[in-house]
Amino acid sequence: GTVMAVGSAASIGQAMGLPLKDHLVEKAPNGTEQRLTNDQFYIPGSVLTARFDNTLPLAYGMSDKGYIFFDDSPVFNRDPNSPVKASKVAWFDSKKPLYSGWAVGQENLDGGELATEASIGAGKLVLLGLEATFRATPHGTYKLFFNGLYYGSATPTTL
Repeated sequence: GTVMAVGSAASIGQAMGLPLKDHLVEKAPNGTEQRLTNDQFYIPGSVLTARFDNTLPLAYGMSDKGYIFFDDSPVFNRDPNSPVKASKVAWFDSKKPLYSGWAVGQENLDGGELATEASIGAGKLVLLGLEATFRATPHGTYKLFFNGLYYGSATPTTL
């Protein structure tokens, strides 16, 4: 089967064994990681630019660059040495991703992952940290949502 989590629910990925960490953290003086404060990072509902790997089934039909609605959404870092194989589907590749709205600390998003998919056991885990279904704002990101619904039950084929 497929587990799909959208928006803040995407934080379930860690609990399900994905090698994800919160991207929006900093090192505290004692060496531990702590979440950025609202003075350092706050985006309550804006449209941002992001990159998509449209060679992956989850992003089929999408452009390689597009717009997403971000509403205090989870942003991930992935451990590349993890035994769980996961694919980066959507991410930020700019220190200034703001397209419309306002943002405090938008440079902290650079390199962070927004959408991830992985095979766990016989199933699929699809994490869409971005608000892929929020009203009509992210019309282009609906593809991520619907591709994710069908991806888990898809049968591999050769063309």
